[in-house]
This record gives sequence, structure tokens and C-alpha cells, in this order.
Amino acid sequence: MNENPPKRNRAASMNHDDALNDDLDPLMKEALQWIVRLTSGAATTADARDFASWRSQGPAHEEAFREAAAFRQTVRAMNLPHPAALRATNVTPIRPRSRPVLMNRRAMLAGSGAIAASAAAVMVANPPLGLWPSFAELTADYRTGQGERRDVKLAGGATIDLNARSALSVINDGHGISLVTGEAFVDLPETARPFLARAGGERFASRGGSFNIRTSERETCVTCLSGAITRESGDVSQALKPGEQLVASPSGETRVVQVDPVRISGWRQGLLVFRNTPLAEAVEDINRYRSAKIILTSNDIGRRQVNGIFHTDQIENAVAQIQQLLHLGVRELPGGIVLMG
Repeated sequence: MNENPPKRNRAASMNHDDALNDDLDPLMKEALQWIVRLTSGAATTADARDFASWRSQGPAHEEAFREAAAFRQTVRAMNLPHPAALRATNVTPIRPRSRPVLMNRRAMLAGSGAIAASAAAVMVANPPLGLWPSFAELTADYRTGQGERRDVKLAGGATIDLNARSALSVINDGHGISLVTGEAFVDLPETARPFLARAGGERFASRGGSFNIRTSERETCVTCLSGAITRESGDVSQALKPGEQLVASPSGETRVVQVDPVRISGWRQGLLVFRNTPLAEAVEDINRYRSAKIILTSNDIGRRQVNGIFHTDQIENAVAQIQQLLHLGVRELPGGIVLMG
């Protein structure tokens, strides 16, 4: 098993190493090398196998790849000059390594074309760790960008405030939403027909009141702010009362916690309110408003708790404020990207 990033064209692909801080974790650098290689247009099926082996070595490798993927996504979104190695196209079919074959040329071309098409379809439907918008996000009925919010009124009477960097589609004949990514506040009139909300594989229903819903690769959570909302899972229903929040992890584990409604809905007044909030969750919120992402260097740091109030119209101050609050090291990369740890 090849446990190291590909060596071919390493000098050419990693000329931007000097742009990274010398203190950057070596595993993070390896992950960046893999990102560059797999999106360079020269990747082979052997590269894909080697990468899968490297990534499966343990949680540290997986975490490094997530950070590298977030880094590349942010650089691509900035439309600013950046290292040539990161200017690869979004979707690159992985080409098989050249070797003698016994099949005829027509069969070979047909087969490789089908494989490439299948690979491209999978990558569009399920982009690895958000390297580019998913098909569902691109085709969503409503989308918002960095720092942008949008009011949506549905035919069934629901009013929705869509947070920054979020996407949703309308379902159930205007009496429901599917939140693809991001966050939304939903206000409902009293109605006999239940309003449905789907996010992160979870399904909820409400007949009136208001709730906040958010979803990401990290978790999905719904907070009842008024009225009632019910989680529907098979034959089991779980009702939430005002002030209760249900949190669901990608593994299917759920928990219900008491929360402060002011903190949950503060973003609607331009405030991000954190009270004993895990740093990973806080950074997720802050990144909706920054032009370039904050990237945490480890899961342990993401579990540290933050207390503070951040103004979304002064969000660039957040890095210095968090650094002072938690005494964390901060390294700035080109384009305003911040490594925090």
C-alpha cells in the first residue's frame, strides 16, 4: 500500500508550500498534496486507490483531508489569484493508467466512457466534503451566498428567513421545505395540514408556531421556538416544546437539549450569540459571513466552548476575539483563510 501522497510532479504541484506557514501540520500538507493531485486532471485509478488507502489509516488522516478540502473550497470561491496548483477544474474523471489490453478499441472507448460518466455523476451528486456545490444545492429553489439572507413566503402561508450560505427546496405542494444545507427560521400559521421540514435525513412536522432548522456535514438540529414540532422517524414520533432542540448526528444518534431561544435566533438580528457553544459550531456560523473560512486544526479544538457575542457586520473581528477568548494560535494563509489551533 502506498502510504504517501503521489510523487509524480510533486515539485510542480506543491510549489505553493512556501505560501503555507512552516508550522502547518505535516499531515495537513500531505492532505493538500492529495487534493491537488486528485483534481489536477492527471489522476489515475491507481491514484484513487492509493488515496483511499492513505485516508483510511485513521481519524487523523480523515480530519486532515477534511481541513484540506475546506481550504481548497474556500480558495476556489474567492475568485482571487491563488496557486496554480489549486486552479484545477471542479470535476475531473479519473482516467485508467495506460497498459496493454486485449479488447478492441471500440469496446475500450465505450467502457472507459461509461466509467468516466459514472464517476462524474457520482461526484456531482455527492461532492467530497463540499469541494463544490452538490447537485441538490445547485438545483435548490432558493440559495444564499456569503453574508446574504433571504425572505421566502410559501403558498401555504409559511414565512422563511434563509440564513447566509444556505439552500432549500419547496416540497409538499408549498407546505414544506427540504433544507439542503445551511440554516433557516420558519414561521407558520395555525393550519390543519402539517408543514413538513426535511434536513440531513431527518423529517419534522408542525401545525403552527415557529422553529429554527440547520444542517451541515457535522450535524442537523431543529429548535422549537413556539408552538410544537415533531420529529418523525418510522413509527416513532418525538415532540419538541418551545426551548427544546433536537440534535442529530450523521450516524443517527440524537439528543434533546434545552436552549436559549435568544441565542438560536440571534442571527436574524445580526448577532451571533454563543453561550458554552462548541467552537466547531461557532466557526460554522461565523464562516457563513466571512469571505474566507476559518479552519480548525483538530476535533479537540472544535469541542472547546465559546462564550461571546459577535456582530455579523463586523465579522472580521471574530478571529482576534476567539484567539483572545481561548488563547489559540492563529495562522493566516493567502486570501484571508485562517488556520486556528
